[in-house]
Amino acid sequence: MPRAKELFVPLKLIVAAAAFACSTLAGAAFAQDPTQFYTNRTISILMGTSPGGSYDIYGRVIANHLARQIPGKPTIIIEHMPGAGGAAAGNFIYGAGPQDGTKILLSHALPLMEKLEDPKAIRYESKKLNWLGAYDEIAQVMAIWKDAGAASIEDLKAKPLVFGSMATSHLSYQWAMVAKDALGAKFKVISGYTTGGALNLAMERGEIAGWAVAWESIAVGKEDWIATQKVAVPLVFTLERMKQLPAVPTLLELAQGPERDVVEFLANGTPIARAMALGPNVPADRVAAMRKAFATMMSDPEFLDEAAKRRLGIRFRTADETLALVTKIVDASPAIVDRVKHAVNPTR
Repeated sequence: MPRAKELFVPLKLIVAAAAFACSTLAGAAFAQDPTQFYTNRTISILMGTSPGGSYDIYGRVIANHLARQIPGKPTIIIEHMPGAGGAAAGNFIYGAGPQDGTKILLSHALPLMEKLEDPKAIRYESKKLNWLGAYDEIAQVMAIWKDAGAASIEDLKAKPLVFGSMATSHLSYQWAMVAKDALGAKFKVISGYTTGGALNLAMERGEIAGWAVAWESIAVGKEDWIATQKVAVPLVFTLERMKQLPAVPTLLELAQGPERDVVEFLANGTPIARAMALGPNVPADRVAAMRKAFATMMSDPEFLDEAAKRRLGIRFRTADETLALVTKIVDASPAIVDRVKHAVNPTR
């Protein structure tokens, strides 16, 4: 019978050969051009939310149209990784996720979280992600229910209204608190609602006067609220006025003095909350191919037609424009960041 030592050498050779074969296959995959790599492949759009809601709607519309613009025309599926307001998905795409171009992040406002949240929960660097561009900007608006007795900026300043929000790390809370600070308003904000649906119901019941809601949450599925004036929208939280509400001012327009810097900091994060990115170590040729595919989709009539039918806003920003906004946030001075932290959560 052969001794164990005599068996050991061949086993080492087998393991080494297997490892060499795996590394060779991996090397071959990375050596493929984008068309070769993506042909007959399934890739995924990863989002940091559960199914349902505006991110899911956008993700599925994009999945319907992006594949035919990518060399090799891969199949695209949707994946959900909820947690930490989108930071869990950001951490994954930056670190443990595959760096071969098979996962595309449908981003939340990652740079804002990078600067404002507990650094122990943030394991990504927004500037090192390979941004494809932004398909829109997250448009939060101040919605006030018709029975609240308030419908204007002056009402916001003068009346002791009660607004609701999700967690204190959520934009629904942060925008309401920043508006209160910038306008010198008297309203208070109650946080802790779990979903936008719960906030809408609380508004209907009169538990709260309103909340800083994502526009799609009332424009898609609650169209009658706008048409029949069940809600008033005196203020929007975007970089520019919304084309759907051209007469409604942005908070950025109204903010004066030091408060304007705080508002601008948050507003710079709104396009990144509707952007897409690849991991930091994806091969450059695949990044370039994906950026071209994304930009082409943004002007594709079929894509724009489906978005319009679903009442989804589209406002394209290139990869360079998106990275410029990311950089503005990430490179902001510590003094500005401290002021923003205090504005969004004065009790810190």
